[in-house]
Amino acid sequence: MEKKTFCLRFSVTAAFFLLTVFCGQALTAQFSADMTERYGDMTKSAKIYVKDSIYCIDLVEDGEQIIIIVDQDAKKTIVIPVSTKEYRELAIDDMMSIMNDPFQGYKYSAEMGEERNAGTETVNGFECDKFVVSMMDNDVMSQWVSKKLGFPIKIIAHGPPDKVVELTNIKEGPVDEARFKIPEGFTKWIDPETLPVEPPEWAKGIASAPVMKPPFERDMSAGEIIRIKVEPGKSLKIKGISKTDAKGTARVIPFKDGRPLKKDSWYNNFAQKGVTCDRRHETSVEADEFVVYVYEGEVKVIGKWQEMHEKTVATGDEIRLTLQGWDNIKTHLVNVSDSESVAIVNYFKNGKPVSEDEIGPVKWRTITLKESNEVDSKAMSPKGDEIVFKVEKGKMLIKIGQFDSFEF
Repeated sequence: MEKKTFCLRFSVTAAFFLLTVFCGQALTAQFSADMTERYGDMTKSAKIYVKDSIYCIDLVEDGEQIIIIVDQDAKKTIVIPVSTKEYRELAIDDMMSIMNDPFQGYKYSAEMGEERNAGTETVNGFECDKFVVSMMDNDVMSQWVSKKLGFPIKIIAHGPPDKVVELTNIKEGPVDEARFKIPEGFTKWIDPETLPVEPPEWAKGIASAPVMKPPFERDMSAGEIIRIKVEPGKSLKIKGISKTDAKGTARVIPFKDGRPLKKDSWYNNFAQKGVTCDRRHETSVEADEFVVYVYEGEVKVIGKWQEMHEKTVATGDEIRLTLQGWDNIKTHLVNVSDSESVAIVNYFKNGKPVSEDEIGPVKWRTITLKESNEVDSKAMSPKGDEIVFKVEKGKMLIKIGQFDSFEF
């Protein structure tokens, strides 16, 4: 199945400045309303339906009708691009759910900032509690939540220009239950990235391909394969140099039990002119070997190990790395627990913790991996002379290191 991206630009635009419906109040009202977003000269519209703890946003984007149903009790979001006859079910706090739902999007943003009560005002005939969200001592959002409806009537993301979301033409009264149900005949969408990847045709001869141990240099022609076994505490650096003026194409792909982790088109061509190298940080939990395949051309392949600090860290334990003067830190975390794992990042300088004014509050430095084998891999900036990952819940395999990104 071709991968589909369920993207809702109306709510993506609003996701980081809209309000949650909660604010400590239970939803008991039933109503429908027009929902409008204004940003400069741009105006977008939708309909919203609310009943108790469930709500539905119905809009048209680029000619596509999209329905978003949010069930707060069940903690799930359903996204329905109507023309596809499919629906996608997500956890209510999944990042795609957050990005596709302005109210959950604001809830996430409010959790990242600080929210305060700013009194009461009347908006569109409803008495509202006003709330203001600030980040880094700047007011970034304001909201007006109806006391009667328990729902935001107006939201402003402070610009310039301001972004405003407002509910108008509010009609109180029963809402048809069908608004909150998946249309009959629709099927659940399955992300092809979660399905097992079949080995490509060229990988049939992989078992007989030579195993190389870095550091190495090897001249390779189109159709040739080499393998490099994953080693703890090391990441692979690999570079391809075309030996002729013809185009060279080569990729390094992590494999597990004879299968690639993703389709080969997912990975970069490291032999392309202007691309210096590729780096692979997969651990032995994710892969057992890196497979290099030359698709076209004559290529000199150079492989090296990049030393990394790697450790399995359980609840209450930590991993530390003394930082050098390089430009970034590579972090690669794998959840090796059967349930959720949580880690907090801290920085130290001269043996003392770096202040939150410099590194941000704990909630900004918390990494949560909800599923077993879920991965968080990113580059981070040095903010001291030591970085520490402490696991607060579960167990993670953590791999961290530094390197000069301009050197091979």
